[in-house]
Amino acid sequence: MTVAFAYDFGPGAGFGHQRRCAVIANALTDLNVRTREVQIEGAFAVEASVIFVDSYRTRADDQAIYRAANVVAVDDLARDLEVSMVIDPAPGATSAVHARATHALAGAQYALVDPALKSLETSDVSIAPKSVLVTTGASDDAGVGAQMATRIAEAFPLLTVNLVVGPWGTRTVPPGVGLLERANGLGADLARTDIVVTAGGVALLEALCLGRPTVAVPIAVNQQANVAGVVARGAALTSDPIHICETVQRLVGSAVLRAQISESAMGLIDGQGANRVARRIVNVCSELAI
Repeated sequence: MTVAFAYDFGPGAGFGHQRRCAVIANALTDLNVRTREVQIEGAFAVEASVIFVDSYRTRADDQAIYRAANVVAVDDLARDLEVSMVIDPAPGATSAVHARATHALAGAQYALVDPALKSLETSDVSIAPKSVLVTTGASDDAGVGAQMATRIAEAFPLLTVNLVVGPWGTRTVPPGVGLLERANGLGADLARTDIVVTAGGVALLEALCLGRPTVAVPIAVNQQANVAGVVARGAALTSDPIHICETVQRLVGSAVLRAQISESAMGLIDGQGANRVARRIVNVCSELAI
């Protein structure tokens, strides 16, 4: 069996889709499944047992684009795709909105983060915070991350504030804020920071897997369900760019709150979602004799 991966990447999409596909590809490789990448460029036929699609720009059930016999799709937009399997990793998601999929895996137990995150040593949430990491995706061309980093640095002069910038977003780093450029994930940076301020994509789920006291700020419509599900389970706080300092202060001022959020976060995102999905893909394909 070969699984071909097609995903959004670049300006307007960032690294998140690629990151999700990479952890699934690694998990499938561990199960002796071959993988390869394909480009999302017009109509094409995929000569593979399964095609795995992670795209907001296209629909995985568009047969003019995806002609594989069996399609597996990551979809947290509730598009009700008619495919072999849907993975909806948004915390709080249910399979009910994916009625046309033959199989649906929904909820935080299928969060697609690198299992290796669990091996990283993390900073102690009981100690007074010394650092804040702000990350809003590789395509933050509106500079939302820079705005929040500026406010935090001005309000908390004793904290070290670092801002992650991407290749397709604004690269203006405010005075007093450190610069981070990462193309291969933020795991080590998240692990050693005391407070994380992040948008509602993959970095949010990675921060929770590491038990980081986190403030989630949805900056796109497709992130709102992710953030709402996380906050409903006490695994993060939420805010907006204008009120970010008040929310960060809640974490800075309370070791009890930091500990509660850390425990809830690690309970919600255990790091095994990719392995669960990979095993289900193999099982479903075996059932379908492909």
